[in-house]
Amino acid sequence: MPKRKAEEAGLPPTIRQEPARTEGTGPFVVYFPSRFEPQGDAACEWQAYAQGQRKNQYVVVAKTKNSVDFVGSTSNAEYSSALPCRYALGLFSRAGASLQVAPVEGGKVLRLEPRAHGLSYAPRGTTTTIEPGKMREANMRLVEEFGSQRRKRQLKAKEAGKVEAQHVSAGAAVLGLIAGVGEAAAMTKDEVIKASLAHRNIPPHHPEATSAEEAYRAEEIVPLAVRDGLEITKLFPAENKPDYKEQLRGSCMFGAGYVLSRLQVLSAAGGKAAREERCRMLALLGHLLKLQARFGLLKAGPGGLEELADKAKMAPSVLEGLLDVFYTEEAGGFEGRSTYLLSKEKRSLMVGWILVLAVRLEPNCILEPEQLQALAEELKKRPNELVQQYRELGCVDIAVSSTSPDGTRTRSHRISLMPASAEEKTLEQYFPALKLGGKKR
Repeated sequence: MPKRKAEEAGLPPTIRQEPARTEGTGPFVVYFPSRFEPQGDAACEWQAYAQGQRKNQYVVVAKTKNSVDFVGSTSNAEYSSALPCRYALGLFSRAGASLQVAPVEGGKVLRLEPRAHGLSYAPRGTTTTIEPGKMREANMRLVEEFGSQRRKRQLKAKEAGKVEAQHVSAGAAVLGLIAGVGEAAAMTKDEVIKASLAHRNIPPHHPEATSAEEAYRAEEIVPLAVRDGLEITKLFPAENKPDYKEQLRGSCMFGAGYVLSRLQVLSAAGGKAAREERCRMLALLGHLLKLQARFGLLKAGPGGLEELADKAKMAPSVLEGLLDVFYTEEAGGFEGRSTYLLSKEKRSLMVGWILVLAVRLEPNCILEPEQLQALAEELKKRPNELVQQYRELGCVDIAVSSTSPDGTRTRSHRISLMPASAEEKTLEQYFPALKLGGKKR
């Protein structure tokens, strides 16, 4: 506050913040949903009780002169999940020009409910027994109505893996079931090849496509869930501002450096819409490079998703979309906080996604040897490993050699997605042939 306005308000021009003394229990912050006002004749006598077996578990009692008290507890069901924030209480001293800030005991604002004397508010002795089968059906209905898409997939996968008595009643039935599956699974060689191609662990693609743009469509490799949250306004200025570009490189917001080394593809994009699309690809590529290198396991803290997003240096909506695609959520743990795991299969999918983005944003979808080498260094892989993975994605590699000024001859590869050819070919025709094994002798 300006000095003149502070003097007019009777306040010091500067206020010194000091940590409050934290001896003992408290302070507590409470509210009365019944709109009770503890003032004057209705003033309360306050009492606090601590749980001896558990840390940060408290009960606060506001005793009135009447036959009704108000009780609040940090162990109520409404506080069982992680809260989005923590609370603190500030005490301002006008004379000392200081502000003492103390964290609220238990980190929560407690709701005080009225409790009449002489009445028991404990759970009643009569309980309703629910059969396990009906309980599971009720849980499934709740998940179907209100659960997230990830939770629905997890529940369906769990149910699909169960073998229950009402479905299979005896050992003979189990053998019959297995035999039936074996007969139904008998496929010809062509059917096996077709089924394997349909279940490749690669980004969304269209085997019938005859162009790179249709084979891996931009709206699919940059999912709708993350599209609007990608920080293209932060990436665009780095194209023409070297100092700002170095700031981004130091922050590692878009990876270790590969993305910033390819900003020239923006100027080659042409129109505004094409530039924005390539910038989205670059931004997503940077985030995926960060995740696969440093975030194989993500643990939610007190701040939840926003804290994780700040740690990963990306927008919360972007992180949420990427968690849905690549990570498996494991609920529970400390204070019900979630853990997100990047499995081996999903990591392979993420690397494939990175490779597709890297070649799709290049002019004519051609990745030169220099870019292949730089990408391999950021992924901490050998270029030949990336070449093999690019083949699995339907790309073509061309061996090239170059001679350095000192006469050293090096060999590398140029990667091309759906290159021009005399005869029109589909993406499926570029996929490697499936090896079914040699003939038995």
